[in-house]
Amino acid sequence: MAKLIVAIGNPRHGYANTRHNAGFLLADRLVEELQGPPFKPLSKCHALMTLVESSSGPLVFIKPTTFVNLSGKAVVLAKKYFNVALSHILVLADDVNRSFGKLRLCFNGGSGGHNGLKSITASLGSNEYWQLRFGVGRPLEEGVELSNFVLGKFSEEENLQLGSIFVEASTLFTEWCSKF
Repeated sequence: MAKLIVAIGNPRHGYANTRHNAGFLLADRLVEELQGPPFKPLSKCHALMTLVESSSGPLVFIKPTTFVNLSGKAVVLAKKYFNVALSHILVLADDVNRSFGKLRLCFNGGSGGHNGLKSITASLGSNEYWQLRFGVGRPLEEGVELSNFVLGKFSEEENLQLGSIFVEASTLFTEWCSKF
């Protein structure tokens, strides 16, 4: 059975390399490591998609072309289109409640205030799916709105750490793949 990996992020170029697009960045890295084909539009699911054959079966990666807050629409359509069990869904998302670079793989998790996760849970009617959370932290400076922070680009210091964080995330992803 296929596994569905959903990367949460905003689709427009201006959002590239922002904290809120950590899911997109991680998906790109995982697909590259797996030597998968490039993402291509799958309009019936409102997403960019790539299919990677792996030793643990087919891995369908999607990057919704909706904005973060409407991610659930794409997830429901892709789940149905690819006939994926709810428990075989992994959502890659940024997490302001975790320090920068801290990762968490969990099943049946809450939204932690993340509107993309809220949308997915509401659209699926359940939170019985997997999440790989990528800690982006919170603003250190006073007066910075959280929305501006997550839509901001990673700092130079953070960019230097992304490589080692992606290695750890890849290990957690491999662990998740081996569960089924």
